[in-house]
Amino acid sequence: MRRVLAIFAAILLVVLIAVAAAAYLFLSGDGVRLALERQASSWVGEPVRIESVSAGILPVLAIQLSNVRVGEPVRLTLADVDLRAPIGALIRRRIEDAELVVSRSRLDMPLPFVLPATSVSQSPPAASVPLQLVSIRSIALRDVTLVSRGRAIIISGDAALRGAELTIPRFEASSGATILHAEGIVALQPRIDAQLRVRADRLDADELLALANAFSPPSTETRSTAAPRPPLRIAARVSAARGTAAGIDMRNLATDLQVDRGQVSLSPMSFQAFGGDYQGSLAATLGDVLTGNLRSRVTNVDVGELVTFSGVPGAISGRMTGAATFSGRGGDVAALLRDARGNGTATITNGTVQRLNLVRTVVLFFGRPAPNQPPASDRFDRLDVRFSLASQVVRAEALALRTPDADIVGEGTLSLETKELDGKADISLSEELSKQAGTDLYRYTREGNRVVLPATIGGRLGAPRLGIDAAAAVKRSLRNEIERRLEGLLDRFGNR
Repeated sequence: MRRVLAIFAAILLVVLIAVAAAAYLFLSGDGVRLALERQASSWVGEPVRIESVSAGILPVLAIQLSNVRVGEPVRLTLADVDLRAPIGALIRRRIEDAELVVSRSRLDMPLPFVLPATSVSQSPPAASVPLQLVSIRSIALRDVTLVSRGRAIIISGDAALRGAELTIPRFEASSGATILHAEGIVALQPRIDAQLRVRADRLDADELLALANAFSPPSTETRSTAAPRPPLRIAARVSAARGTAAGIDMRNLATDLQVDRGQVSLSPMSFQAFGGDYQGSLAATLGDVLTGNLRSRVTNVDVGELVTFSGVPGAISGRMTGAATFSGRGGDVAALLRDARGNGTATITNGTVQRLNLVRTVVLFFGRPAPNQPPASDRFDRLDVRFSLASQVVRAEALALRTPDADIVGEGTLSLETKELDGKADISLSEELSKQAGTDLYRYTREGNRVVLPATIGGRLGAPRLGIDAAAAVKRSLRNEIERRLEGLLDRFGNR
């Protein structure tokens, strides 16, 4: 019995070696390489060239493709393709239930082909080609570079293809400061439709928008004979522990991302910045010229941190709540921000304005400081403003500042580029400060029980210049005096 078993074992070993040798010789020949080139070219509709095909037999039969090039000119280069498949199917000249690994490769977007309308299982019958591609069970990408319009993304991931549905348990993409980790499902027919969950340790929102624009389909086809490309749609829930947008540091970013037909929206979008909370949305149209619309609401923002970020530390402090709507267009994100225009409202409470010198300005206008005058304070209780933005200039269309010493109501402008201020306002002194004005000044400039002085606003943010408009004050005093005398005259006539 032992001799019989030994003989059968020897025969089996010889058969296995012969089959393996034959499979190796078969797979390594030019016939297979040429067959794969023809079938791949027919599948994608573009010329496909394969530099070499080799095979391994342990632990499963594997085919290695080197330097696969697609298109003329070449738009897709696959440096290494490792295809592993069961030996039984390969003996029947079928690649079935296979595993595919693509590494060290490059894709220049847009690709010169679209996804086939039929599945790989509808390839020509085995009798017409030396080797037939039937199905691929899993796909792995390792260090694959996608390039479009001068921008590049390096991706790695794993996926499983079942018919026209791609399941992605792991996907990583990195570009610049942005590194994304994703998972989800992608439908490949009738168009690419991705449902993803994306998280990032750090995310650059400007870079993300620029990448979305770079990888969006061109507004016109470069070749009139090209088949129309089915529109791509992506829906993703995005979260990031940290991030940046327009240079602003963000924390705990969360948003729903939608990409469809050249439109990108981030709505709703929330994050924390400058010690406060942001809620809003962003909608953008991609293309040669970016257009965007932003709706935002902020609460409890530290204004001191905000102006420090703007390059004017200490200019103003307090806590801000506000809402605004902006729109813009430009060749890139930076240009879009420079073109931003819109309007909004803001309220700042319990703050200070550096070097405002309100009390000192008023006292000097009186011509004499009051005895026991307390130190001047730049503190305010509340600042309300309704504003508009255009051409990098913020226009305060209605501004109201309430301080312990006076209330200021006016309008003005702030240049975001130079930080220069320009405006006019009325200063309503407190009753206590009004009493220090002197009898004549009080009589000429008062409204009710308070002195009201016209003022000018100049200087720069961080070094404002507040002055009393003497000419306007004289006109107002003359008007008040004329009105007072007319009232007295009418009273005398009324008493007759």
